[in-house]
Amino acid sequence: MTATGLEVRVHEGRERAEAVRVARTLTEVVGSLHEIDRIHLLRGTRATWVLADMEREAHDLVIRLEARLVPTGRDMADMLVPVLALVDGAETLQHEAEVPRLFAPNTVTRLGRLAEPRDGVQSVTLATYNGSPGKPVVLSDAVRENAAQAVRSFEVAYGSVSGTLSALRDTRTKGTVKVTVRTAARQAVDGHVPESLADQLRELWRHRVMLGGKVRRNSRGQAIRIDVDTVERLPEGNEGRPSTDSLLGAAADWLDDLTVDEFVGRLRG
Repeated sequence: MTATGLEVRVHEGRERAEAVRVARTLTEVVGSLHEIDRIHLLRGTRATWVLADMEREAHDLVIRLEARLVPTGRDMADMLVPVLALVDGAETLQHEAEVPRLFAPNTVTRLGRLAEPRDGVQSVTLATYNGSPGKPVVLSDAVRENAAQAVRSFEVAYGSVSGTLSALRDTRTKGTVKVTVRTAARQAVDGHVPESLADQLRELWRHRVMLGGKVRRNSRGQAIRIDVDTVERLPEGNEGRPSTDSLLGAAADWLDDLTVDEFVGRLRG
């Protein structure tokens, strides 16, 4: 079933949900969709999420979000990729303490907050819909616990992270700039870079880079953050990089027609 929107089901307890909590729920959900979209598509028209429907079913407040159709060359199905990724990621976090595909660490933290019962809300359920909802995913206690573990530093060691520099912004911490790198596995890693490298970073925005420094990884070995001390621009595409034939050696026909990024992602996946 091709999704046309996202259904957010807020389950109330004995008391009605506080209006502020419902508003925060929508803020976290829409914020997650925006973060996923920035990892999925580095540049392009971003979807504006609108309330398509809102109704009450017994103790549930059911809210449906859709992407507003805008005059742009971007396909509507592509605009809805964040919906599929958000629901799939929530399902992953029901069982695994890892950062799902197309998620940033902050997106994981958002789902963890949504999974906390409070202010009249007992639980939140996410589902795709197209006329009728797809398989519902409850943001349960397991999601909250796995989300917390997925963004917790388990080991710290000097190393590097490579990918496309997709975000650059000032931080509240004096003397640092925050960056986000989208890796070949379509995950996001946050980096804190000394302000002395800020000018160099602006020139590298949306280019492939390798960041070196103190890498913090979760218990699954996923890089979630790097305190950067070196920045290097990498060749675009496959220019100046070894071919998959060179990497495969005697097994050159094993993974035909893959780019280097796809090959590395397959090995890691």
